This record gives sequence, structure tokens and C-alpha cells, in this order.
Amino acid sequence: MLNYQETINYIHSFSKFHRTNSLENIKNALNQLGNPQNSYQTIHVTGTNGKGSTCNYLANLLEATGKRVGMFTSPFITKFNERIQINHEMISDDELVSLVSEVREITDKIDLTEFEFVVILGFMYFQKKVDVAIIEVGIGAAHDKTNVIVPEVSIITSIDLDHEKIIGPTIQDIAIEKSGIIKNHKPIVTGYLQNDIRNIVLNKSKDLDSQLFEFGHDFKVENFLSGHTSEFDYVDNNIKIEKIKCAGFEKTTAMNMSIAIKAFLVYQAINHEKIDLELIKEGIESHLIPGRMQIVQKEPTIILDGSHNFAAIYNLINSLISNWQNKDIIVVYAGMKDKDRKDILNYLAKHVSKVYVTTLDMQRSADEADYDISVYNNVDFVKDYRSKIKSLQDNLTDQQVLLVTGSFYLISDLEKKFS
Repeated sequence: MLNYQETINYIHSFSKFHRTNSLENIKNALNQLGNPQNSYQTIHVTGTNGKGSTCNYLANLLEATGKRVGMFTSPFITKFNERIQINHEMISDDELVSLVSEVREITDKIDLTEFEFVVILGFMYFQKKVDVAIIEVGIGAAHDKTNVIVPEVSIITSIDLDHEKIIGPTIQDIAIEKSGIIKNHKPIVTGYLQNDIRNIVLNKSKDLDSQLFEFGHDFKVENFLSGHTSEFDYVDNNIKIEKIKCAGFEKTTAMNMSIAIKAFLVYQAINHEKIDLELIKEGIESHLIPGRMQIVQKEPTIILDGSHNFAAIYNLINSLISNWQNKDIIVVYAGMKDKDRKDILNYLAKHVSKVYVTTLDMQRSADEADYDISVYNNVDFVKDYRSKIKSLQDNLTDQQVLLVTGSFYLISDLEKKFS
């Protein structure tokens, strides 16, 4: 049997993409394994931004009721095992080694991608161990390799431009793809839907007789107050929960929490289970995940956030400006070649004091030649981001905020340092 590192190497040895977006191969593999994904309840989550946070908040709420809750997410921040968790405890090294050995015996002759293999690992690990599993998509929904489940509830956290080359190019194309998470007679909870794509989701839910609960229409956030920590009221047609605390300064944090709360309430109603409003207030932040508006130093303020597309960067910078109006914002940014880096850099350069663009030691990461930095007067390229961040940290004043953003791979490396 392989050791742990050999097992991780084996997982990474799979190809990243198929030439086709068919689900046939993963369905074949799961069928040979006895379709473990059908042996427990599931909740399916997609969205351009907010998926990971919403999954985490929802898991917190379900765990607070005494349930065993599986959570399949990506990417990981510090260790691969984070992607497969039960009650916020990641699969152990030994369990992962054993599980990979078991699965590869059955699937070795099937042409799987890395993500398909990891999805199968998650589905197998949760079997006979969980009451319900929260499954986060990789990309999109309709053709995502997780889309082989019939969930109790589906969730679309947001729809915006990202992965345009795979599921775009237009936002309407992306909305059609993400609407593929909606299932016959199964409720769908959504975040805010822009006017130009709203009817795509509404019509799909209507066609499939899926009851839709939409942020801003069926539930909302009121009285949002922000700072290093924030507070808001959750309101829907039946319930009001006042003064919910959240460890974040962005209103999107409260929005993601409200999506998780609504999905939790819908799930509880489906299963005829008691709803405890105090449990929601007390339990929703019982576990936090790193790299999402993570304040690693307060005085002066240093923030890590894996905002990797324009919509996320836009929301993040606006929130920073609102919270720290009189402070200079300094950004260290690393982008991937397949992201909308030009729009992101244009926006950052106009709205923050200084931007340091850097690169990562990986093929997907954009390097200096991939940017036209000469057109900006407040943007520099730095090769060694560790030394630069150390220098910035040593010289940071109370009138400055340092934000490290753009890639979860960058955040992963630095989160270990600040921890």
C-alpha cells in the first residue's frame, strides 16, 4: 500500500480535464462502487462566489442539531484532507490512504480526471458515517462531476463572470450552467440574482416544479453593521432573527450566512424537525474557515482573502473602503492566467493606495510578462512575495491596511506563516 505522500502524488497524477463534459465515466465508477452517494441525504451548493463560506455556515447549523455532517469542498488551504470532512474533522492520513487503495481497485480501468476521483473519495468516505453531506461543486453545476446526486436542497450562492472559457462566455451561459443544480421537486435557495439572468433561474425552477427561495425576495439581511466583526438581522416571511454576529466586515458575509440559514430552515422543514432560533444565532459561526476575510493582525490590520475573480475583488475592496475610509489600502495580489486579471488590476489601481503584483511557483500562475504594469503609477511587480510581505508588515502603520488576495494558493502559503 502507498504511504500518505505517495497517495497524494497518485491523486495528482490524474489528468485535470476530459475532452468531454460528460458525466458517464464518474457515473460508471460510482455504479461499480454501489452508488454510495445515494445512501445518505445531500445538499448541493454552487455559485461564483460564497460557496465555501455558505457550506461552512450550513454545516455549523446542521451539526448544532446533533447531526453527523459530511462536507466536500475545494480548494484546500493548508492540507488536501480538508476537502473531505465530517463534523469539521478532516479525513485522517491513514483513512485517506486506505480509501484511495479501496477505490482504485475498482476504478483503475476507468478514465477519470483528478476531480472525479476526489469526488468519488468523498462520496465513499461519507457512506455509513453521515446523516447528511454538503457537496460543493467544482465548476458550474450542470456538467460538474458532483452533479450525480439528488439533493434535499440545492443552493446557488451567486452568479457572476468566472471560468468564462469553460462555462461561459456570457453571464447568461453561466446562469444556464449553474441552474443545472436544480432538480425535480427539490427546493432551490439562491443568493441575489441580477435582472439579466434572474428569469433563467426562475424559469428552470418553474419547469422542474422546484420551490425557489430567493435572497432579496423571500429572505433578506437588515440592519447590517460592520467593523472588525459585524452584525445583522435575518428576515424572511415567517421568521426574524436579530443581531446575528459574524466575523467579517463585508455585507456578502451576512448574505452568505442568510443563504445558509434559509437552506437550513428549508431542510429542517422537509424533515419535520424542530427549528431553534437561538441555536441558529449561537451555532452559525462555531467553526470558521481560513482565507475568507481572515484578519490575521488587527493593529495595524492585515487581511488574507482568496478573492480570485472581479466580482469578489469588487465587493472586497468596496467593503474595505467603507470600513476604513481614512486609511491607505496596500494590496499584494497574485492572479492565475485564466482569470480576468486586467479588469482586476485596473480596479485595484484606481481604488487602493499601492498594489504589489506577484507570482506563484506553478504553471497556472501569471508572471510579470502577463501584465502590462507600466501603465500604472502605483503598481509594482515583486518576485519574492514572502520577503515583500515581511517588509510591509514590519513597516505598516495604523493608517494603513494590508490586504493579501487573488489566489487561494497564495493564501494557503501565508496562512501557515501567520498561524
